[in-house]
Amino acid sequence: MRNIVLAVIAALSAPSWSAAQGRLQDVIASSYAAEAGRDIAGAMKVMRSVEETEGDSYIYRLRMGWLAYLGGMWNESIAQYQNAAKIAPEAIEPLQGLLLPLAAAGKTAEISRAHEMVLAIDPNNYKSLSQLAWINYQAKDYKKAVKYYARIIKLYPTDVEMLLGLGYSLKLEGDRGGSERVFKQVLMLSPKNARALEGLKGTA
Repeated sequence: MRNIVLAVIAALSAPSWSAAQGRLQDVIASSYAAEAGRDIAGAMKVMRSVEETEGDSYIYRLRMGWLAYLGGMWNESIAQYQNAAKIAPEAIEPLQGLLLPLAAAGKTAEISRAHEMVLAIDPNNYKSLSQLAWINYQAKDYKKAVKYYARIIKLYPTDVEMLLGLGYSLKLEGDRGGSERVFKQVLMLSPKNARALEGLKGTA
């Protein structure tokens, strides 16, 4: 990870390498060394030494978001990742990073919004589609769960786990005929699947 970040810094700043950019590379390297030694406070301190000059850079905000997350500072991590997302509005990376502190802080509504932001950039993002399907299933909003599971199945028609999610969402929404068809499809792909066999009960 460290080498990747440093390579990105070099690529973004080539061909003119300023003293400030060289310092940022050195600071990030030092912060990785501190992180490796489990000194998260030290890693953040060294990063903050260049905040005045690099505070508006994407790499700075992304790195600070990760370090704040590791340090259990959920609100600061959220703010840092949000700033990174504003700097690079077409990037999925900071939104996926944002999901970490949101999940740690138990901010379910904000997690859903972050996934929706990912889908606005990448409509076929498997992780966000599957997470939104599960979030809505747990919230007993089966209509929404069906919507997300169905989108995944269009992309991955033989994904047994997602088919099972779709089958149960349809069943709990009241579409027993639809759920029966889905469970039978699962059994075709995975004969004697216990969850599909259980789901079939009461659908006929």
